[in-house]
Amino acid sequence: MAAFIGEISYSELAAHPEALNQLRQDLRIDGRHDAAQLEQFLAHLGEGATAVLFRCTDCDTHLTYADAS
Repeated sequence: MAAFIGEISYSELAAHPEALNQLRQDLRIDGRHDAAQLEQFLAHLGEGATAVLFRCTDCDTHLTYADAS
């Protein structure tokens, strides 16, 4: 189970490297293979794309999800 923390910007996400790395990996799986475009997307979270942060209630690991309109 995961607890919702809230919407998060890239600078806030950088404070949770495990969540940032997990999001990068998920975005690559979804087809964002170009590293420069991936980093550009991440740097502009909150500007047309939203990221939300969760915390696992069992192990305290932070997880994130991003969605672009």
